[in-house]
Amino acid sequence: MTGQGTQDNTRKAPDKRATRATRATPDGAPLRQKLRLWSGLTLFSFALTHFLNHMLGLYSLEAMEAGRVVFLAIWRNPLGEVVLIAALVVHVALALWKTARRRTFRLPLWQWAQLLLGLSVPYLLIPHVMGTGALNDMFGYDDSYRNTLTVLWPGVAFNQTLLMLIVWTHAMIGLHFWLRTYPSYRRFMPAMAAFAVLVPALATLGWIGAARRLKLTENVPFPLNREMTSWSDPLIGALRNGFLGLLAATLAVILIRILIRRIRNTIEITYPGGRVLKVVPGPTLLEISRMNGIPHADVCGGRARCSTCRTRILDGADTLPTPSTTEARVLQRIGADESVRLACQIRPTAPLVVQPLVPARGVGRVSGTSADAYHWGVEQPVAILFVDLRNFTGMAENRLSYDVVFLLNRYLGETARAIEACGGYVDKFIGDGVMAVFGMNDGLQAGARNALAAVNAIAESMERLNAELKPQLEAPLRIGMGLHCGSVILGRIGAVDNKGASARITALGDVVNTASRLETASKDLGRALVVSQDVLKAAGYTCDPEGEAEIAIRGRKDPLHVFALDPPAGFTDTLSRATQGAS
Repeated sequence: MTGQGTQDNTRKAPDKRATRATRATPDGAPLRQKLRLWSGLTLFSFALTHFLNHMLGLYSLEAMEAGRVVFLAIWRNPLGEVVLIAALVVHVALALWKTARRRTFRLPLWQWAQLLLGLSVPYLLIPHVMGTGALNDMFGYDDSYRNTLTVLWPGVAFNQTLLMLIVWTHAMIGLHFWLRTYPSYRRFMPAMAAFAVLVPALATLGWIGAARRLKLTENVPFPLNREMTSWSDPLIGALRNGFLGLLAATLAVILIRILIRRIRNTIEITYPGGRVLKVVPGPTLLEISRMNGIPHADVCGGRARCSTCRTRILDGADTLPTPSTTEARVLQRIGADESVRLACQIRPTAPLVVQPLVPARGVGRVSGTSADAYHWGVEQPVAILFVDLRNFTGMAENRLSYDVVFLLNRYLGETARAIEACGGYVDKFIGDGVMAVFGMNDGLQAGARNALAAVNAIAESMERLNAELKPQLEAPLRIGMGLHCGSVILGRIGAVDNKGASARITALGDVVNTASRLETASKDLGRALVVSQDVLKAAGYTCDPEGEAEIAIRGRKDPLHVFALDPPAGFTDTLSRATQGAS
């Protein structure tokens, strides 16, 4: 994940680990994933070109037939047919294999949808394949649009439309959850959504419109004779029954695995908060979490395409096999140390003590305090901001208590609103100070940028507040801010109140102490903000080097490189500039 490099220490000797992993993983998981991906993309290419051909029916039947010539040139030749059939067999076989290996069916809704839709495609597709390409090969049948539409309309129009929607929906789910791991995908999501809706809609309108016009304007005889149907109909039934048999065998394998798990020896998996699970070896750590209702972050569906399921192995790491090539590549990309593994890739065979490092999304669907990832504590990189009101004690000495509370609430309210408007989370109010966290849900880079936007917004709100309260103030309100980023522990600290509400989330760790130290240093440096170079680097920004300085931080061997500024400050977006230069 972009911007996660500060979360863990540097992973050592990644090339050696990857080399060892290649020898240590005979199951060939990376190869299977690549085969599923490329076979799926091949089938999607076939479906897309087929749908685009259908769209031409919006213009005319003749246009459909002309487009079919191009379509057949691509797919109905020796090479195209071999590639297409191989992709279909591989994709279906790997889907059945993966389904049979599942230890749990507690899956996200999107995975259920993709699984069920995908398994229904071969059953629904068999009659269409046999009624077109197979008859063409066996009997020289002309499966032109004219003949095919005559067969489909109106008797099996619903079946054909349903098949198209199922195929397309299955493909779109797979594409979305593959592409969402790429940072640039978010920019194209609106266009992709329009593409996902318009293609099947226009394709359906195209072939149905052409079929209706053909029925109304021409009396085309039914193109299939008795010899063709007497050959194809029994074969369609046999193939469908064979596929149902494969599904039944897959289900039987799953049931046998469940029975075996009940009689085998168990191991203990210990989660944060002291929760101990006794499980049978076999499932991945991610599957163990799901089977027992423990929320565990997982964006890519357990395919090692992201790092959101990463977990620190606190004890028992030596019992795990070395990472596969795919897992090692992901861990190397995020700079994870030797204790961090992907939960979707490890299958515990001995007791483990684990700590998920990324908070799970949508944990509210699971009941109980253990369903809240922050209840356990999670480790992730964020930006921490401290804001303090200067000389408030001196200002309060000569004021009535009501005036003190009013003034403090106005200042704290304006500050909190500015923080939340920029995507921050108010951790706590500390007297006349505020602590805020940025990047809890959208990553370190976005968090650092939002935090820098927030310091400018706070400074502007203070200017407005000073103008409003000028008659009541002997001197303008002045603030000091400190901003730093890095890996922290986020958790709900404190007891549940009488109404059952959980404690607020707070951040813990050296990064928090450093940010507080920077806020104090802002007074010594005579500026309103002291921001670490780490924040600017994470955000992809630069600023005026005039305020550049180094600060000694207790517990750190080397001084911290910082910038002392008076916001509203200007920051140069080096990431955008680099992107523009590259283009």
